[in-house]
Amino acid sequence: MKDFEYYEKKPESQLRNLSELERYEIFNLESAEKYDSAQNIDFIIDEEGYLKFLVVGISASKFSFFGSKEYVEIPWECVTKVGTNVIVISAEEGKIKRARA
Repeated sequence: MKDFEYYEKKPESQLRNLSELERYEIFNLESAEKYDSAQNIDFIIDEEGYLKFLVVGISASKFSFFGSKEYVEIPWECVTKVGTNVIVISAEEGKIKRARA
């Protein structure tokens, strides 16, 4: 219910569609890491329609010939600010799940 109240109080000019958020850059204040904004951001949403996680692709290695890709799953509660074209998070390494594809 807390998330609904947060969005309900925002002026209409500040509301964003998920399709707009897909192209935002994500920056983690804790690790000073910037996640890959060239890839679309995926969202995991619960049964009630609340955002639970952001799933973001990051390059495993800039010099990799095999093109391996790593993904991170960031809990939505770690999001501290959604700016004009950036999502700022504050997540310690233990809160972020990593997977390689």
